[in-house]
Amino acid sequence: MSNSGAWTIDSIAHALPHPELRATFQREVSFTEVGKLPGIIEKWVDFIERIEAGKPRIEQLRAYFHENGHLPPEYEASLVDVSINDLQRAAGQQRGAA
Repeated sequence: MSNSGAWTIDSIAHALPHPELRATFQREVSFTEVGKLPGIIEKWVDFIERIEAGKPRIEQLRAYFHENGHLPPEYEASLVDVSINDLQRAAGQQRGAA
């Protein structure tokens, strides 16, 4: 939904695809100093425009998945090589952080 610069707080909120994103946007706009609002608004408009630009690729992937039952190979996750020492070290860091 590119408004060619005619964005409003309401149009930005309605363009966000998830209620939680809308709530985050509304909080940021409501609790930001007036002088910093242009930066906040620009950030969210950029976010929306990137989402809109990616929609054709998402639809292509959706069609591919529907036809083939899986994503193209370049989108499939591979196993990560993690040693038992890595896991134990990570678990120790988690306990230490609490």
